[in-house]
Amino acid sequence: MAGTSHVPVTALLGLNMFFSGVTYAATMPYASLVGVDTLGLTPGWFASIMSLGAVLGTFVSLGLGFLSDKLRDRRLLVLITAAAGVLAHGLIYAFPAQWSFAVAMGLIMPLAGACYGQCFGYIRVFYVTRDPKRADFMVTALRTVFTLAWIVVPPVAGWVAGQFSIFYVYLASSLSYGAIALIFAALMTNEATAVQINAPKRAEGASLLSTFALPFGTLAGLVGLIVMTAAMRILTFTIALFIVSDLGGSVGDVGFYAGITAAVEAPCMLLLAYLTTQLTKETLLALAGVVMAVFIGMVSILTEISALYWLLILNGLGTAALMSVNIAYVQDAIKGRVGLSTSLMDVVAIAANLLGATAFGLLTTGGDYRFALMVGAIVSLLGAAIMAFGNLSRLGTPRPVEAA
Repeated sequence: MAGTSHVPVTALLGLNMFFSGVTYAATMPYASLVGVDTLGLTPGWFASIMSLGAVLGTFVSLGLGFLSDKLRDRRLLVLITAAAGVLAHGLIYAFPAQWSFAVAMGLIMPLAGACYGQCFGYIRVFYVTRDPKRADFMVTALRTVFTLAWIVVPPVAGWVAGQFSIFYVYLASSLSYGAIALIFAALMTNEATAVQINAPKRAEGASLLSTFALPFGTLAGLVGLIVMTAAMRILTFTIALFIVSDLGGSVGDVGFYAGITAAVEAPCMLLLAYLTTQLTKETLLALAGVVMAVFIGMVSILTEISALYWLLILNGLGTAALMSVNIAYVQDAIKGRVGLSTSLMDVVAIAANLLGATAFGLLTTGGDYRFALMVGAIVSLLGAAIMAFGNLSRLGTPRPVEAA
């Protein structure tokens, strides 16, 4: 080991993941309320802005993922992406208008959105180089810290938004991105935390595109993940408006919905950590798509807010799988290239945002949020089918490792 770190790295990374969770938990449940209900964007324009951000974000994330495997210091990319988050969400808070929302979400957040993946890329590389046997455990454990932010923040954010201004959620996110930048600046004060894994060299004569080669099963799994996550985005974009307009709820109810889901999600992650020893990741992810389809479908027929809370155990279980099991699944996609593989997490999320935002814009043009949820349930089921049928040989229990 080259050098010894005198910085409390695990504690700082845990704090980093909490603030990373705040950036999402404070804003995602309220994005459509801010864009459509508060700033007056039509669902179509809102969807177009989010779709533009998704398209740009795909190229940014792949580029940064490729670059992160080559840079000597991966921490610099986290600083850059976090600074973009400070600027993007700070702009919406400081200048609450349609133009600021469009610029922030369509042009700046594609760079800021890569911060989450860059953080996990660094976490994976740090523990693989320091304690390989604990690497998967630490990734899962720190993802659970991310979930804790979703338990605490949405109810508080909903109360603040209802009592004061909904734009305070973007101030909270901007400050959290600033905290992430400060944490990684602190890590950079110690040379021992500058870790990297040497990427495998391309075979002589192989093209650059060979770097991105994926087996059919893995490719099908990634497509299935995109489709299932797109269904979750349809749910995320629609549910706040559905709660307020169809179920007679308030902004506070939106916060409680997100907070209770996260509270259920945290223990479900512990269950899933055990289940990964009993079932393959492909099996768990396919089952998660089915669970989400059942949840979204049942929500679409509700008529009162109280009934929604009884269904949130399904949402927590499905979300826990799609947001935790997917990390290990994606990071193993391209052997020997942790940064590039981790960037696929952003590609999955961004592509899902594009599909989800487009579907939201098309399905809710007439204000029919119930129908949008029904379609979301079908989309989730389709994603589960793609994951399952593309990986039939991998379904069931994990295969024992064969002796060399």
